[in-house]
Amino acid sequence: MTSNLIIEIKDLSKEYIYKKSNLLIFKNINLNIDERDIISIMGPSGCGKSTFLNIIGMLDSDYNGKYLFDNQEVNLLNNDKKNILRNTSIGFVHQFFYLIPELTVLENVAIPKMILTNNKKKSFDSAKYLIEKFGLIERINFKPQYLSGGEQQRVAIARALINNPKLIIADEMTGNLDEETSDNIFNFFLKEIKSNKQSLIFVTHNEKYAKKANKQFKILKKQIIKI
Repeated sequence: MTSNLIIEIKDLSKEYIYKKSNLLIFKNINLNIDERDIISIMGPSGCGKSTFLNIIGMLDSDYNGKYLFDNQEVNLLNNDKKNILRNTSIGFVHQFFYLIPELTVLENVAIPKMILTNNKKKSFDSAKYLIEKFGLIERINFKPQYLSGGEQQRVAIARALINNPKLIIADEMTGNLDEETSDNIFNFFLKEIKSNKQSLIFVTHNEKYAKKANKQFKILKKQIIKI
C-alpha cells in the first residue's frame, strides 16, 4: 500500500437474503482511493450506491472481501475502535439532512465534536467558527424547522466537517433542493473539501456534478466501473 492511499478494497462482495434467496449486490469489487481524491459514483436506482457508501462509512460490516481504511482492515477492528475511527475520520452528508429538531444550529453542528472530546466549550467554539464561515451566524440559535432547505444542508455540511475528517461521504446531498440552491451548495461544498485537502466520495444522479470529480465511477452489473 502506498502512503497516500486512504481506501483499499479487495474482492468486495455483498449480498442480502431476500425471500429465502440470495440477492447479490456486488461481486469482487476492487478499488483504491487516494488522499484528496474527489470521487463521484453514479448508477441506476437500486444498483447499490447507498449500500456501497454504508460499507465505506463502516455502517455495514456484513460483506465478503477486504476493506482497508487508512491502512487498517475495518472488519478486524472491534466495535469501539470502529466507532472511534468513524467519528474521527469520516464525515457524512445526507440528502435528508438528519438534523435534530430539538437542537439549535449551534448544538447540531457541535454534536460530533462533543462526542469526540467531551468538551462543550471547545465544541461550541469550533461550531461557531464553521457557522460563521458558512454564512449562518444569524441563524446560530434557530432550530432546523425555521431554516430553508439550503440553510439546513449547510448546517449538515458544517456538522460533517467539524472533526476535520480525512474522508467525507455524501449521498445525493442536494437531491431535495432546487437547481440554483443545489449549484450554490455543491460548489461551496466542493471548494471547502479541496481547501481542507480532504477526500470526498459522493453519489449523485446529476451528471454535471459527477463531472466535477477527478475520478468518476458507475455501478453497473454488480461492478464499479471507472468512466
